[in-house]
Parts: sequence; structure tokens; C-alpha cells
Amino acid sequence: MLGRKVANLGFIKALLRSDPFDEYHFFLDRPEACKNMEEVLREDFPALWEGGRFGLRLRGELPYRLAGERFFCFHLSDCFVLFTSLMQARSAYSRDIFPITAPTHSLSYSEYGRAFLQHLWAGVSGRDAVVATSRCGRDVVEGMYGSLRAAYALDAGSFPAPGVKIVPLGVEPGEFPSPGAKEKLGREKRARLGIAPFGEATVFLLFARLTYLSKMDLLPLLRVFKRAEGLGLRPGSYQLILAGWQEEGDAFSGEFKNLAANLGIRCSLVPRPDNDERKALFAAADVFLSPADNLQETFGLTILEAAVSGLPVIASDFDGYKDLVLPGQTGLLVPTLGPAATPDTDVRSSFTSAGEYHLRLAQQCVVEPAAMARAVAGLALDPALRRRLGEAARKRVLAEFSWKAIIKRYVALWEELAAKPLRPDEEERVRRAVHPAFPPYMEIFGDYFSARLGSSPASSGENSAENNGGQSRRVRWSRSGEAVYRGLDFPVIYQLLDAEIKLEQLKRLLFAARRPLPLEELRRQCPAPAHGQGARADRDFLLLWALKHDLLEFI
Repeated sequence: MLGRKVANLGFIKALLRSDPFDEYHFFLDRPEACKNMEEVLREDFPALWEGGRFGLRLRGELPYRLAGERFFCFHLSDCFVLFTSLMQARSAYSRDIFPITAPTHSLSYSEYGRAFLQHLWAGVSGRDAVVATSRCGRDVVEGMYGSLRAAYALDAGSFPAPGVKIVPLGVEPGEFPSPGAKEKLGREKRARLGIAPFGEATVFLLFARLTYLSKMDLLPLLRVFKRAEGLGLRPGSYQLILAGWQEEGDAFSGEFKNLAANLGIRCSLVPRPDNDERKALFAAADVFLSPADNLQETFGLTILEAAVSGLPVIASDFDGYKDLVLPGQTGLLVPTLGPAATPDTDVRSSFTSAGEYHLRLAQQCVVEPAAMARAVAGLALDPALRRRLGEAARKRVLAEFSWKAIIKRYVALWEELAAKPLRPDEEERVRRAVHPAFPPYMEIFGDYFSARLGSSPASSGENSAENNGGQSRRVRWSRSGEAVYRGLDFPVIYQLLDAEIKLEQLKRLLFAARRPLPLEELRRQCPAPAHGQGARADRDFLLLWALKHDLLEFI
């Protein structure tokens, strides 16, 4: 499973285990997603489910829920998924300006510049925040906002940005074997892989996507291990394990294994391990390697998994790794060197694939081979140092990076944001905000129609004075409409519209039109929607729908 999915699933389960709120509402995109989520919640959290603590709804219901209910905060799975859309809905429907937060995952894809630009708008409140998982991630987000503001000449007063807070990802320690159980599991896994027992061979584990297009380039490791042999690492006394996601048909990891064999480096390949095998691999290893060199990497969840398994880490001094490894205390960081500028790749990123421009960027990132070789040889030759670093790494993760500790930080952040006072002018700005990236359809597409309901010369174009939406025309129920009212016929209401079209409200509208009356008069009598919002546009929806389906007719 990819890191983003692992992180989001871990967050949801940890939040519900901690159970800091009265209710938990999920707004999903498809009925199938609601059904799948229901199965997970029923199985994993039966007490909460039986207590009626969950709400599972389609996203189309969001406006009505915002209008009729009060929410403490909303948290999204990614800062690019519905972040500004939810702010727009809050401005339009909600009585409260509740906090909206969303975490970062990968940040380096070229299309994300456009997504970040949408974050800069009048609907952002001081209670909204992007949650970066590291200091480097925070600097990237703030740097992106600054670059966009400068390029588009956007002042901070009219185009505010969300706050940027730091809360890392976490791990669930109970999902990994305890120190007592680890050795037995590790011995069994070594035996199955044909690796010498503990003490006879040093096992270096690398867990990542097994491709040179993301995460890290593996080829420099071959040079690293040959260098380490020159520093006292005896050939044949160590083994490298490559494990992780591999695309179907991708031969790179197999070719790497063959190259390693040609150099006399023992290498095992474990593609797509499941959760149980992943835990066994961590238990079988002596050292964890993660020489990330790709801007696509932002945090390093596998480093936490290795640390909670009691492994010392050798990692590149890069991105979120800087926050996860304490050099000389929980592991070793290898210096990195990057380019001063990448103008050619910057341009290419707008028309080449993500894999191509990430590769070009990564091939200019140096994880110093000589320094890494010294780290590899140093830990291979010093079991006591490995043990000290690994024990310290596990202790730090338990204290600072368990999901339980991370959820506490999130709850504290939400409470801080919810309590933050808003200036009157800020609150007014947020409530009136309309995002410019989401089109006002009838202002733009109005000329498609012969006429528009309630149109006026100022809003319907040149012909509006002559054809003002038919306000003077008279309307009554049709034969089909009368049959629906009397229960002799039943309209077909599409599933996605069942929140807007309720039979009770429809019958009230049809009864009002039992005798002919001007269209504008019927508009005034049109009943409020079932969700209670009652905005003019919501009432017009029902009226136009009834005309469209021949339940009302012009006379």
C-alpha cells in the first residue's frame, strides 16, 4: 500500500480509537464508498457504530448539513482535495466559520502550483490551516504561497493564505512486534530468505517504491557497498534486502539484483510484501537504509516503522528525514547536495511526465557516497552502536510519533484554531466570498437559453427586456402533475437529486398551481426545500424541475 493511503488509514483509526468528539461525519463521493466505509466502521469500531456516532453521507448532501447542523471542524485527506471547495460551501451555507484543515503528502508535482493558487482567496479564514508533516514541508508550502503572490501581484489582505502548521505522521506501535517477539520473528524470516543468523551477517533493509523514478535511485548503493568494503566491511558478511512496491512489468529491481550479484553483493528482492511480511522484514534486519533523493518524497513513514522496530537508520539528510532522525542518537544522516537552480527542468515539468521531471531533478541530488559508505561500514562493524541507536530510535517514536501522540497534537490544533477570534471585517469577508475559480454558471452561460427565470435587463443580456424569463406567463398543474398530487402517478427522481426533490414539497407546489397563476406568483408560493435552507435558487430548482418533467405547464 502506498504511503499516502497508509498514513490516511492510520490517522482515521487512531482518531476513532482516541475518540475525542461526540460524532464523526464522513462525506464521500459515491454510494459504494459509503457502503465500504460502513463495513469498516461496523467491524473495527462496533461500539461507536451501535451508539450512532457516525454519519455517512454523499458529498451532495454537504450544503444541507452545513445549513442545518453545527460542526466543530472539518479535516480532509489531502490539502489539494476539496480544500477550497469546502471553504466555498462554508461561506455559502454554514452559520459557523469552523476550522478546515488538510495535511500535505507529496508536494512536488507541477500541477500543484495551480492547486496552491486556489488557496489564495477571500474565503480563507484565520481558522484554516494546511498541516505540513515536517519543517521542510512547511517551508515548501509557505514558499509556494510567496512565489504565487509575487508572480500574480496578490496582496495578503485581499488574498489571504491558510496558516501552515506542523504535525507529523505517526505509526501504531502495537502493529509491530515487541522487542521480545522481534528476535524470533526475525530468525524465522532470515531462514526463509536463506540469510545467515543474527551475529553472522549484517542485514541492511531498504523499503521503498522499487523504481528510479520516485523516492530514490538505488544504483549508487552498489558503489556505496563496494566503498564500505574498502573500509573494513568484509565481502559476504552482509546482505541487502530490497522490499516495496513494484509496478507490473518493471524489471529495474531485478536488473539491480543481477548487477549486485556481479559485484559480489548479496541482495534479496521482496516485491509487494503484505503487512505481515513487512513486519517480518523489519524484524529480520539490522540496519534500515533510506537514501531518498527525489523531491516526491516528503516525510518518510518507513523510517518511523523501522525505528519502532528498533532499527538504527542511515538516511539522506533530506526533506522530512531531518525531523525523524537525530544524527548520532537514533541514526545517521548522510549529507546531500542539490543544484542552485533547475530552469530547464522547471520548463519541462509543464509538458513532460511526472516521472521524467522528477527523474531529472533527482539525478542532480547527490547523497554523498563516501559519507554513506562510512555510515554503512561503521554500523556493520559495531553491533553495540547499532543496538544503542535502535533502542533510542524506538524510545523516541513511542514518545513522539505514535498515532496516539499525533492525535493529541491534532486535537490541540483544532481546539486552538476553533478558539481563534476573527475580526469583524475578516468574518464578513469570509461569509461573502465567492471563489473565482468556480464559474458562476448562469452569468457565463446564460445566453444558451431562450429566457431565464427571474431574469432582468441587468442580468440576462440584450433581449431580457423583451423576454424576461416568462414572468408574465401563467402556469398550472398538468394532467400528470395533478395525478402525482392525487397519488395516482409517481415521478422518477434521480438518486443524486433526492435531497433537492422531496415528494411532500412537490405536492405543495402542485397544489398551489391547481388554478392558473402568473409564474412569478408561483415562485413566491414555492415551498422551502426539505433541508430548510430556503434560498431563492433552491426554490427555483423545484419549480424548474416540475416544469421540465411536465408536472407544471404554461398556458
